[in-house]
Amino acid sequence: PSRRRHAMVGAMKLNLGCGFDKRDGWLNVDNFPECQPDQRLDIENTPWDLPTDGFRHVLMKHVLEHVGADFKVFAAVMRELYRVTAPGGLVEIHVPHVRHDTYWSDPTHVRAFTPLTFKMMSKAQNRAWMAARANYTMLAMLMDVDFEIAHAVQVYDPHWMAKVERGEMTREALREQADQLWGVVRELQEIGRAHV
Repeated sequence: PSRRRHAMVGAMKLNLGCGFDKRDGWLNVDNFPECQPDQRLDIENTPWDLPTDGFRHVLMKHVLEHVGADFKVFAAVMRELYRVTAPGGLVEIHVPHVRHDTYWSDPTHVRAFTPLTFKMMSKAQNRAWMAARANYTMLAMLMDVDFEIAHAVQVYDPHWMAKVERGEMTREALREQADQLWGVVRELQEIGRAHV
């Protein structure tokens, strides 16, 4: 979407899909009245009643996996996320890892994510893939969003972290196991920066 981009001065922080994790100094938004959000909002119902470029930091903690079973709805949600994030603003997304029970145990989870999913939302990455004639879905171009990964963390399952802490395996071995086995990585935390 075409956007009027301005400096982040005065932009707020948005806790989108806050649930019961309400944060001081943030606009806490959810559609679940029992958590008493600052503002009620159905994330899948776009456009959102939130200001364009209004937030320098948007947190979606265990929200995105519940949204957009239909790709058109998911794309609309991502476009709105991009619209409300100030230029250069951070979008922090926490999702369960697709190869962990926490993803598969909840029947309301409709969309899985891997680190590659978030790379697909970068226009620079999409352009590089197009130049290389790579066979990836150009999500950033398709959805007209542009998030560049600034920081990514894999949160390991406590069972596996205990092995590292007891000296039974190294962090290097843990990373290798995470690429091969289910249940090693519990959560992905991706922080992206919104580009103009």
